[in-house]
Amino acid sequence: MQRNVAPGSVKPRGDQTARWLALVGGVINPIAFVLAYTVAGLLRPGYSPIHQAISDLGVGPNGSLMDTIAVLHALLLMAFAVGFALLMRSVLTAGWRWFGVALLVLRGLAQVTTGLFTDAPATVRIHSLATLVALLSMMGAFLVIGLGLVRTPQWRGWGTYSLVAALVTLVLVAVEFWAFTPGTPLAPARVGGLLERVLSVEMLAWYVVFGWRLFVLAGSPQQDQGQATPVKTMEHER
Repeated sequence: MQRNVAPGSVKPRGDQTARWLALVGGVINPIAFVLAYTVAGLLRPGYSPIHQAISDLGVGPNGSLMDTIAVLHALLLMAFAVGFALLMRSVLTAGWRWFGVALLVLRGLAQVTTGLFTDAPATVRIHSLATLVALLSMMGAFLVIGLGLVRTPQWRGWGTYSLVAALVTLVLVAVEFWAFTPGTPLAPARVGGLLERVLSVEMLAWYVVFGWRLFVLAGSPQQDQGQATPVKTMEHER
């Protein structure tokens, strides 16, 4: 008795690499980054995670270490974007996929810039501009990927989540900037640091849930990306 497995059921090596990029870049990396800036804030004397921005940790004691972590974090987010592009080939059409991935990569590049150009007085303008680009590109990625996914029945819920994430991110960004801007009604409360952390977790949560889904699907016998391809077997008796 001889059993032959159809070629379509054998996972390409590139997909396995993309699977691990999704896990490391999209799941482990965001969780580790949130833990890193949380611990750094707790260990710095006089620092308040409620009042102060996360980027304040990139200046002063151990600032270079936090900046290095931020750059590594951004590079791994771009690695996730590569994995996302490869694993979503059968889900998103080329236009939606590459536009969304380009925005994800732009977000990573902007965050690399914020790590290299800190909010120290000499580089704060570049830092602020790069931060704005990162936020806009992230919202754009949520929007584009969401619009592309709602067209696919198996991923419609994930598309809706992405669209909701775009709206929530927009609201949180507006409230955060309001909190950090002197003279606004929210400024006296001094909760800008807390709001920035809520925004950070909300955006990175998207990477975590998508990274985990892609990792699991790419490792399953039948990938439910777009159209599942059943494994076919043939038995030949001699």
